[in-house]
Amino acid sequence: MKKLIIILVFITVTGTLHAQWFGKRVRGNGTMITQTRNVGDYDKIAVGGSFNVKLVAGKEGKLTITIDENLLDYLITEVDDGKLKIKWKKGVNISTRKNILVTVPFEDIEAVILSGSGDVYTTDKIKARDFKAVLSGSGNLKLSVTAQQLASTISGSGDIDLEGNTGDLSCIISGSGNINAYELQSNNADAKISGSGNIKVFVDDYLKARIAGSGNIRYKGNPKRQDTKVSGSGSVSSR
Repeated sequence: MKKLIIILVFITVTGTLHAQWFGKRVRGNGTMITQTRNVGDYDKIAVGGSFNVKLVAGKEGKLTITIDENLLDYLITEVDDGKLKIKWKKGVNISTRKNILVTVPFEDIEAVILSGSGDVYTTDKIKARDFKAVLSGSGNLKLSVTAQQLASTISGSGDIDLEGNTGDLSCIISGSGNINAYELQSNNADAKISGSGNIKVFVDDYLKARIAGSGNIRYKGNPKRQDTKVSGSGSVSSR
């Protein structure tokens, strides 16, 4: 029985790796076209791919895609339980000749999640009560946000750049990426590092800083209260 389980696990893992590394390969032909797609309403945006996503203020539901014409059918755009998912079709390895751009309008969004190698950026300010920026890939998030509470998390190698203002800011890094929030003014900031990335915050009232890795926490502003603990090789200091 034990041997059978091991064999089944081996077959499953081998099949998954084969699909990932030896799936159909498609290279963009460089002939760019623009298509408009209609989707349902969403309050979260999840991106996983090698393309760029531009977030613009506007009525939700209509996406504009500029892409190689032979790659269009492989780009998935769907809404599932209020989350807009933009990703490549499974089982296909995509390579591109030119930059692909997906323009996404937003009204009320509460989270942007990036697990790919492309960039996601705003041209207009996101306004929310609670907002989350989550990065687990090698791409970058560049967001302008006004929120009562803002949480940013990195477990990958990309960077998160934030501007705007918030009451309470949370920054957590367990990867090698950086959170740059000097342009995001906050009343209170809670910064935690367990990886090698760095955090920069702008805080007025209360700074809580924890480092268990090799990254550094830098702050600007004059927080009235500070609570810092460092158990790694990193440091906490003002700009």
